[in-house]
Amino acid sequence: MTKVLYIAGWGRSGSTILDNVLGQVDGFFSAGELMFLWRRGLIEGRLCGCGQPVRDCDVWTRVLARAFPGGIDAQEMLRLEAHSARTRHLPLHLARVEPGNGRYRDELGALYRALQAETGSRVIVDSSKSPSYGRVLAGIPSLDVRVVQLVRDPRAVAYSWVRKKLQRDDPRRTRSMRSHGPAASSAYWNVLNESTRLLWRDAQRRLLVRYEDFVARPQATVDEIVRFAGEPTVELAWTGAAELALEPTHTVSGNPSRFDHGTVTLRPDDEWQRAMRSRDRRIVDLITGPVRGRYGYS
Repeated sequence: MTKVLYIAGWGRSGSTILDNVLGQVDGFFSAGELMFLWRRGLIEGRLCGCGQPVRDCDVWTRVLARAFPGGIDAQEMLRLEAHSARTRHLPLHLARVEPGNGRYRDELGALYRALQAETGSRVIVDSSKSPSYGRVLAGIPSLDVRVVQLVRDPRAVAYSWVRKKLQRDDPRRTRSMRSHGPAASSAYWNVLNESTRLLWRDAQRRLLVRYEDFVARPQATVDEIVRFAGEPTVELAWTGAAELALEPTHTVSGNPSRFDHGTVTLRPDDEWQRAMRSRDRRIVDLITGPVRGRYGYS
């Protein structure tokens, strides 16, 4: 079985830095948002975490050649994805109905098995976050999928989505990352977190991790996740208070912080507490109020 540690939830919750940190654990491979390999990596030619275009990266070239000896049609993979792994498919997944057909699962299974074989890793860390995509992976017999549900205070998340961020993974041009208003961010926060909770009710398959706990106690959080993955814990090379020497990864997509390596400091991003507009905060409180208590946010 190929073991996949799947980070699920809503964006701007710290999944990229968690993915990068877990990639420093012996036997863990940080793959980034693997769901976007086809569009962003192969079709658009965006950069791997190592700095090379994904389609030119030595690691991904070998993985794809092993997984698909006859080649792979990235456009066809997007077509198959559109029939089973989008947010609109959540009602079907919640009803335990598998949308789409088996070919998509077969191709994904080949990809993840090849990734494990080429990298020699025991655990693949995938921070795609989409509950629908995670559910598709969980339906592949050759994969042992364990879900880390990463949550962050919805007010902090909404504030982050409003701020402009530059995407650094397109070698042809610099673009701003997509943004959402507080209402849309809060609706997504509710839907994606609640669907993740409902899809993986089994405590042996889902571990709830709060971003705030991760940055406050990073080694303890990593230990908890590694044990959840069924692997022996390893003390990472922390060089000071929440400082870690990060080696480059081969993430195919994610937040621009995936390109950070060298000494990185984990610190609470609490600017929202001072700078968030009162109106935006009230919107977030109203929309997320019915569910956020389940995740420790009063």
